[in-house]
Amino acid sequence: MGTARETNAALLTDWLLSMCLCVSLASILPGSIAVWALAALFSVAGYVWLALAIMQAGPPAASPHLTAWDAALLSFAASFCVQTATYLGALNP
Repeated sequence: MGTARETNAALLTDWLLSMCLCVSLASILPGSIAVWALAALFSVAGYVWLALAIMQAGPPAASPHLTAWDAALLSFAASFCVQTATYLGALNP
């Protein structure tokens, strides 16, 4: 494995690609359900990253670089942000 900086860049790139896939899938849906589908897809991505973390990554703490645990948390946070923004009316179509 490379340096912590290279590992962080690789993980963030993989996470961004998974988020782009979620946005792409939600963008083909009608506007009335696209935002809620996006939040659901972000949650599903979070569960996929969580499964990956449970199967492959080490403990969530004491790691000098980002792990799949961090990617799962980022995905769940993105889902929460989309849900909150929609609830507050910022993303209503």
